[in-house]
Amino acid sequence: MGRLSGVSLLALLRRNGPSGFGFASTAEEVTAGVDLRGRVALVTGSTSGLGRESARALALRGARVLMLARDEARARAAIATLRAALGDGPTLTPIACDLGEPASVRACLERLLRLELPIDIVLGNAGIMALPRAVTRHGLELQFLTNHVGHFMLVTGLLGRLTARARVVMVSSSAHAQTPPGGVQLDNLDGGRDYHRWRFYGQSKLANLL
Repeated sequence: MGRLSGVSLLALLRRNGPSGFGFASTAEEVTAGVDLRGRVALVTGSTSGLGRESARALALRGARVLMLARDEARARAAIATLRAALGDGPTLTPIACDLGEPASVRACLERLLRLELPIDIVLGNAGIMALPRAVTRHGLELQFLTNHVGHFMLVTGLLGRLTARARVVMVSSSAHAQTPPGGVQLDNLDGGRDYHRWRFYGQSKLANLL
């Protein structure tokens, strides 16, 4: 059974969708032939994993990348890593934005608006996953605040800077299917009732989709 499951999973990973891409597609494959010179891309959670690789691919194709991270030092460290791979050509800008702290999101927006840049791409990648229940001073469960509310504040605050051709992409998860029965529990956003770390992670990812 385990062997069959492994084979089935491998087949799924290799299967491409209508776009021609699938689970196994890389950022370089997806952006091959795309010219992003003159475009501005903003990436949250840009210091590691999918976020840093996405920032690398966007910069590789010529975009100026605004690299958002929980603090500027982390963003600068990620930029140093990318510079080692890409050289000094791309314009990479470090910006602090702790999506679990509304004051930090507002400060980030103020800085972004001062830059007066038209924004063509927003990639909402930052997130936290399956944590023990933690309620912030704002009365919201931390996963929901970070994964959804923080991004909602950021994107809506940037609406006036998005170009007509702009695209906003939120990185969600199949875990959205694990959300509590009935969907997003608007009357239980602090997780005070029947908290389950995976279900409440799923709730934040469902909110991203909605």
